[in-house]
Amino acid sequence: MKRLFNNLIKSFTTDSEGFSARKLSAFVGVLTAIYITVKELPQETLLHALYAWLAFVLVCLGIVTIEQIIRLKEGNNPTVPPAEV
Repeated sequence: MKRLFNNLIKSFTTDSEGFSARKLSAFVGVLTAIYITVKELPQETLLHALYAWLAFVLVCLGIVTIEQIIRLKEGNNPTVPPAEV
C-alpha cells in the first residue's frame, strides 16, 4: 500500500519514477465520467457524454492527437491504405 501511494505521488514529478501522468489523467477522467454520467445527467444526454469522455481519455493517452482531430474536422485526413495480408 505504501508503494502504491509513493508511486502515485511520484507521478507528479518529472523523473521517470512513479506512474504516467497521462495515464493518471485518463484514469481521473474515467472516474469523473462515471460519477457525472450516473449521478447527474439526464437519460437523453448519456450517449453524448460518453463520446466526450472517451475523446478526453483518447487524447490523454495519446491515442488520438489534437492535430488528427483538426484534420478530420477539416476533411484533410489522409487515408492510410490497409496492410496487405
